[in-house]
Amino acid sequence: MHRCLQVVEIVSLVCEEIEERSLPSFARVCRAFNDPALDVLWSHQNSLGNILRCMPEGIWEEVFDEDDDEVTWVMNRPVLPSDWERPLVYAHRVKSLNYDGRFPVSGRPTSAEFLQSLHLCLPRQHLFPNLQTLWFFSRYEWTFEYIRLFLGPQINDLFLARPQTAAHLSLLPTIAAECPLLKDLEIQHTNQELDCKDAVSALVLGLHRLESIILPCLDNVALEHLARLPGLKSLTLENQTVMSAFPAGFSNDILFPSLESLHIMGEDVDAILPLLTLMTQAPLRDLDIDVAGKITANRLAALYSAIIRYCKKSHTSLERFHYCPGIGTGSAIPTDADISTYLVPGSHILSLAPFTNLSVVLLTAPLGFDLDDAIVADLAQTWPHICELSIYSTFYVNRRSRITLKGLLSFAQHCPHLRSLALPLDATSSSPWPHQLVSEADANAGRRIQQNSLLYMIVMRSPIADPLLVAGFLSSVFPKLNSILTDKNLHGPQADGEGDDVIEAIACNEKWKAVAAALPMLRSIRKEERTWTRRRG
Repeated sequence: MHRCLQVVEIVSLVCEEIEERSLPSFARVCRAFNDPALDVLWSHQNSLGNILRCMPEGIWEEVFDEDDDEVTWVMNRPVLPSDWERPLVYAHRVKSLNYDGRFPVSGRPTSAEFLQSLHLCLPRQHLFPNLQTLWFFSRYEWTFEYIRLFLGPQINDLFLARPQTAAHLSLLPTIAAECPLLKDLEIQHTNQELDCKDAVSALVLGLHRLESIILPCLDNVALEHLARLPGLKSLTLENQTVMSAFPAGFSNDILFPSLESLHIMGEDVDAILPLLTLMTQAPLRDLDIDVAGKITANRLAALYSAIIRYCKKSHTSLERFHYCPGIGTGSAIPTDADISTYLVPGSHILSLAPFTNLSVVLLTAPLGFDLDDAIVADLAQTWPHICELSIYSTFYVNRRSRITLKGLLSFAQHCPHLRSLALPLDATSSSPWPHQLVSEADANAGRRIQQNSLLYMIVMRSPIADPLLVAGFLSSVFPKLNSILTDKNLHGPQADGEGDDVIEAIACNEKWKAVAAALPMLRSIRKEERTWTRRRG
């Protein structure tokens, strides 16, 4: 055997490239291959089935209960220590486990009796002592009670879903002692009727190596703890409630020194503003804010102002900004009569100009934004690195956009990397041809405005007069454009409104479909023209 194949690390790398179905055969080739192949074969498990099949026959019997539509494994005799010898040889090789409380073949749920029997007969505290990644989805309420079968001191990546009772939440603070090496933590789908903030916060206070965290919400003390962790890179709070202001001077400390991604979802702006005050030293690259309640244009301006004021270090580092408000539970959807309150002036968006390196921007508002060609031109020059830009209303507003096709030329001139654009337009006026908008010298030199990166456009319910003229303009300025969507493609029938609104939406969608259908033909014609011109020259 070649010397290289006697090095365990090299054989392990080879095993990682072999198909899983071939690994058992590879493991039987020789002793040098056996352990590395088995390590890879057993490293990730999606159920307990493989471990239980290693036990002697006759211990477990699979039984189907028709009344409860449930499959369980019933213990037919006491389990002896010798019965665990073979399973535990393989159990220590398991590094990653996805467990959702179901059997692997039938997909039916395991029973509480089965997990209780397994827990009682296990000869040691942890079934998988070297487990590093645990994905535990307690699809059934009683499953969560047996999570200690899998928790262990080597776990550094933990996902927990559906802690539903007060007892489940009581378990959370103890996880810090069980898994002191945790780096990535995610807890989802807690019972909304139970206040989980204290239990989740107590868990966070016991962890000191966190790098990524996704949680429902936290209190001020836990957030202060996270702010001082040197390695935390990603923070997501999915249901943050209103918190009190942080002590004066606290934000002057070096807080969140490594935080690159911040995602906050809160009931209103007051649930978000205090946390933003801690971001003065954070080198954010990704900022994602969701507000459940309706937010007026003035409150949105205050939020933008706070982002600019407190996220100072992010002015040059921020690459992605996403803001998406909701309407609030039980709140009435804003109507056209609310335009003066909810329509966001374009100047508010221009206030985000200090973030000069943005490449992805998604901004929505209940009744949209008041933009025109001049503001769009400023945006294009402000964000020359933009790749994806979406600015539109959450709900249909019977108000014509002031952005014309001419306004799109600003993106062609200043945003060479733009791939996706979502904006409401007014495509009813005559389309300016690009050669009419360049200098005489540029025209004589054969130069024209053209951008070769844009692939997708979302025009919502933009009014349009002549589809062929619009298609000619778009294909000339954006020759790679191949997809145009309207709100009919994005929303259900309820977004259409009633009566004339439905007829208008259908007619608008059909015209933009005609534009999209014409683009390939126009591209083909222009390609033939270029070929003919080159041959003639």
